[in-house]
Amino acid sequence: MPRYTSPVDRAQLYYRDYRPLEATGTKPTLVFLHGWPYSSLAWETLTVQLCVNHGFRCIAPDRRGFGKSDWDGPQSDAQITYETFAQDTVHLLQKFLDVGSFVFITSSMGAGESVLALEASDYLRKNCKGLVWVAPALPGKLPGEDNRSTGPKAVWDDICAGFQKARADFVHVALPGVIVGTSGLTVSPELLRQHERIVEDADGLAIQRCAHIVRESDFNDKLLRLGEDSQVPILCVHGDSDTGAPYEKSTKVVKEIIPRVQVELYEQAAHALNVTHAERLLGDVLKFVQT
Repeated sequence: MPRYTSPVDRAQLYYRDYRPLEATGTKPTLVFLHGWPYSSLAWETLTVQLCVNHGFRCIAPDRRGFGKSDWDGPQSDAQITYETFAQDTVHLLQKFLDVGSFVFITSSMGAGESVLALEASDYLRKNCKGLVWVAPALPGKLPGEDNRSTGPKAVWDDICAGFQKARADFVHVALPGVIVGTSGLTVSPELLRQHERIVEDADGLAIQRCAHIVRESDFNDKLLRLGEDSQVPILCVHGDSDTGAPYEKSTKVVKEIIPRVQVELYEQAAHALNVTHAERLLGDVLKFVQT
């Protein structure tokens, strides 16, 4: 299994690297960053199709503490932060793989990680050809306010308590709301069970710490700088039934901060729209990347 060593604390981190049978020519590599509390497996529907059917190299790391990646390493003596996740991503793409031109495709908290990774690396800024943010947990909180993108502290406290007391029961009850939200859609028991297994693989401490990291993050100034200092194309895809990061408090605000952002609002789509609207998302990703 492909792994690399984090430069931060020597944690062993896992990533998926799907390469097409034939050379991709000038096609950029597609780099997928997953949301909380998932892993790279959450992107499998897209990564496999884009590689096998459309000839793109697809890289999808497991964020530390999720999937098959360690939460911390033998040299861990500092607090793990959002910036730590970005450092891991920069090292993978720049130092370990020397990935060349690429497009970030992210979900939820992955959008913030992509912003921090671009800030931290001249190499990534030079080679990033686009950003696709799916249900982004942006722009986060404002000074003196509760987090407007991902919900109030009391909600997150209840979520963390549910994970602490009985993870399996809590995930079984809560996951349908993440996947279908208020859309009225339904998904099969088999699909729900698959996603429950993905969440089961996450480290318990990582679930708790990441929840705090996401809720306390403020990307407002960073988005302003990204809008002013870069012309990288950005596509935001959001669902009108997303209760985890409501459109009006996230993508709509991101568009106000960075006017060039292209927005696709999906009807009857919730936070995990890559599950319920996979084919439409595939088409929008292909259109964005090819354009």
